[in-house]
Amino acid sequence: MPRRASVVWTRPALDSLLDIVRHIQFDKPAAARRFASTIKAKVASLERFPESGRLVPEFPDSGLRELLMGEYRVIYRALRGPARVQILAVRHDSRLLDPASGGEHGETD
Repeated sequence: MPRRASVVWTRPALDSLLDIVRHIQFDKPAAARRFASTIKAKVASLERFPESGRLVPEFPDSGLRELLMGEYRVIYRALRGPARVQILAVRHDSRLLDPASGGEHGETD
């Protein structure tokens, strides 16, 4: 049986997720709970399938991957030896990553 990867959330990714859940919760508490539950389940699947997300289009040669959930992206890096997954960001899909700087570019929401 293949070894499971450990999943580690970076502080910025966790802060972003909490901000998003709080924002949704303001108008739709039940939707916020469903969103958080969906994110938790999808991210947990990375323990068994760390390379299951697609490559991040803005950085195709970087090894960065993402899971898509509705209008949100969970951006992560799968590492080997020991096997682990770093959750780097959770962001709305309208917030692009700038390939030149690695930062945010052009919020459209």
